[in-house]
Amino acid sequence: MESTAHSLLLKLGQPQYSAERHQLIWPCPLTQEQAGQLVPALMGQLECQLGPMEQGADRLFWTLSFEETALSLQYEALCESLWIQPGEGAQDGEEVVAFLARQVGAEHV
Repeated sequence: MESTAHSLLLKLGQPQYSAERHQLIWPCPLTQEQAGQLVPALMGQLECQLGPMEQGADRLFWTLSFEETALSLQYEALCESLWIQPGEGAQDGEEVVAFLARQVGAEHV
């Protein structure tokens, strides 16, 4: 599983940060199944604690936390994107997403 996740990490596009939407976004040309395999490895690299996955018709959702700040992680098949955004009610969520964007060298869009 680890080598599969690593090869999937290599398929991610350059991360982007939208300050307007407070989102850290990766172009993610993967299937839902592949995205589900990739996410634990990616969140491990970011030192984020990953909650359980929920699945919609064309979207996957996870709760996430970074140093006790609630975040949300989503993957959408139609737009081939994976993104982190502040969780509901997270007081410093926007700052944490911006910090994570700096950590991964995200391009500002």
